[in-house]
Amino acid sequence: MKENLEKVKLLARDLRNGKEFPRSPRERLGGYVLAARAVDKCRAVLVGWQGEYHSNCPLDQRWLKFAEINYDAFRLFVATGATDDEIVAWIGEHAKKRSRATSSSGTTGNATYA
Repeated sequence: MKENLEKVKLLARDLRNGKEFPRSPRERLGGYVLAARAVDKCRAVLVGWQGEYHSNCPLDQRWLKFAEINYDAFRLFVATGATDDEIVAWIGEHAKKRSRATSSSGTTGNATYA
């Protein structure tokens, strides 16, 4: 996988000035809450547009841990300039397979992932 930050810039939200924001934690990507927001923050960090936001923050880590996705692998893939649809496919290949009810509700046991 080759890094393509010019393509990432075309997809990234500029979070520096308070006029753009990462997507809501409730917005789903690939069936997961938190994933779309994690993608937005990761793209912004890659191009230096993160403002006050942090990629791989505790909220991102909740989703990554739940999906059993390695952050470094996720970041490397996002750095290729992957679109949301490509990231959904990548998540499908790399995330731990769970029942639809568990991944959609964002809960497992007593832990909540929303």
